[in-house]
Amino acid sequence: MIVYPEYWRDIGRPVKLKKIEDIIIQIIQEMDCDCLALSGGLDSSLILYFMLKKHQQVKAFTIGFLEDHPDVKYSKLVVNNLGRTKHRIYIPTQKEIDEEENQSKDLEGDKATRLFYKFISKYTDKIISCDGIDEFMCGYYSHQENPNEETYYKYIRQLREKHLKPLNRNSSQVKVYLPYLDSKLLCLLSQIPITEKVTFEQRKTLIVAMAEGKIPDEIINRRKYGFCDALRIRD
Repeated sequence: MIVYPEYWRDIGRPVKLKKIEDIIIQIIQEMDCDCLALSGGLDSSLILYFMLKKHQQVKAFTIGFLEDHPDVKYSKLVVNNLGRTKHRIYIPTQKEIDEEENQSKDLEGDKATRLFYKFISKYTDKIISCDGIDEFMCGYYSHQENPNEETYYKYIRQLREKHLKPLNRNSSQVKVYLPYLDSKLLCLLSQIPITEKVTFEQRKTLIVAMAEGKIPDEIINRRKYGFCDALRIRD
């Protein structure tokens, strides 16, 4: 009789959206953090939806170069739609941007990350961020252009060096929780074929399906930007 792991009967079975949702909610409950880095994109907006199932109020933080920056605009949209969210928007001044020194290890977007976490640290010492789901659920436009294993594993192999190490370095003393990289969720996602995650017509098809009816369609259909665009004006 197999006694560990308890979920062995689920191995190899088709993964239902409800199962993914249940795991994400469980992970959020275990983290017990009511603060969120909110870009107004699909991934962070969906996490806000799930966080509101646990918390009476969520504290959300957004960075953008100007008030009409896409991340600012869409984060306001989802907060107004879901409610029960205290939303702080950080519009760094040009002086703050210029005074943030470039560091030798900097990648594109690192300066914005440091500014953002300095701002966050005034209000909280821990926050949920949504890194990693694009890699494991095919969220990049390259996935859509080349929906194959080569593209899929290229991004996963780059995740630590290009995203996680810089995030760890630039978030300073703020404790960062990454629900999309929890081992329980990754174990589930690993059983889903790439063909169910992305097509030539749509990126991360299962995340889109899960978000439908939960967050505004404008957010589901918005163009994807990286954190490196937080200090740029693009839409």
